[in-house]
Amino acid sequence: MTASPVAAGPLDDARAAWTEGRFLEAADLAEAAGGADGLALAAESLAVEAFYRAAKKNRPALFKRALALAARAVRAGPNEAFTHIAAARVMGRHGQTLTTDEASERGYGSKIRDSLQRALELKPDSAAAMAGLAIWHARVVEAAGSILASIAYGAREKTAHKLFARALRTAPGEKAPLYEYAHALRLLEGDMNRARKLLRRALKLPAKTAYQRIIDERAAKLLAEIEADR
Repeated sequence: MTASPVAAGPLDDARAAWTEGRFLEAADLAEAAGGADGLALAAESLAVEAFYRAAKKNRPALFKRALALAARAVRAGPNEAFTHIAAARVMGRHGQTLTTDEASERGYGSKIRDSLQRALELKPDSAAAMAGLAIWHARVVEAAGSILASIAYGAREKTAHKLFARALRTAPGEKAPLYEYAHALRLLEGDMNRARKLLRRALKLPAKTAYQRIIDERAAKLLAEIEADR
């Protein structure tokens, strides 16, 4: 969740719904609360529901609404890092449900990069923005190859490693960056021993929210796949 961590009255119920995994309800409550915080939370809630839980036929409508809410969040809080992170996450999750050509037509490659770079300009110590930009570099390199990725988008494998290292130093107790780094190593055919250690660290951390439990499920599955490849 990228919304401001300080509780804000009407958003309390939305945040509680998010924590408990009632993502559609969280989206409705957060949108009704409004403001940059509410709109960003609503957008992320819908994107998580669409990507991890929704039936394939329901994904387009959920992502359409999430993208619109993310755009509204950025307009409401253009100088808030969390709105740009929310926009990047919505586009990133949507892009993973599309073909490469479809994602390219929407300009997601450069839009996600620009959103995360803006977030880091606004909040240089944002581990979420660092990890998001790191996995962006890894995904683009994996999809386009190192030379084309560098020329067309400025994406580089070494930058992914540097950003992940910064994210882990900044937020060592966060599950998501640990999982994302391991995932990036798998995409880039990197150090699988390192990936295993990262995943085990992530799984040892307590899952305090429904989203963190989703991360645990993904981490356990990835660890099993890596072990099976040995």
